[in-house]
Amino acid sequence: MILIDTTVAVDFLRGEKETKSRINSIQARGDSIGISTISLFELVHPLRHRKLAEQERLVRSFVHQLSLLALDSAAANESAEIMGSLLRVGQPVNALDVLIAGTAVANGVEMVLSNDEDFEKIANVSDLKVEILRKK
Repeated sequence: MILIDTTVAVDFLRGEKETKSRINSIQARGDSIGISTISLFELVHPLRHRKLAEQERLVRSFVHQLSLLALDSAAANESAEIMGSLLRVGQPVNALDVLIAGTAVANGVEMVLSNDEDFEKIANVSDLKVEILRKK
């Protein structure tokens, strides 16, 4: 399974060509695509704040097509390990990204697909494979 982070989901929903192409190629290979409940939170809370019900329906429809991975105790423990390692090397990153990464590790995800360079720092202190999509 490939886990997409919030930045990739946003770009996909906005119709960004390279992101859509990359996700389509993953699906064409037969790999499943997952998303963390943390990303669901990041996608939905601004829509709730602005009361954008139609956009929320679109987000939920998109997420419904993916495997939704929960932040459970195993994911929390993996996240704590990652954050501890980042802090030891003086490279703290956004806690939500660490929770997404911990969820990926706990669920045996093959790779995280992201646009956020924080995931490169996470990959340096964990066994998590990360692909950063560079916008052109």
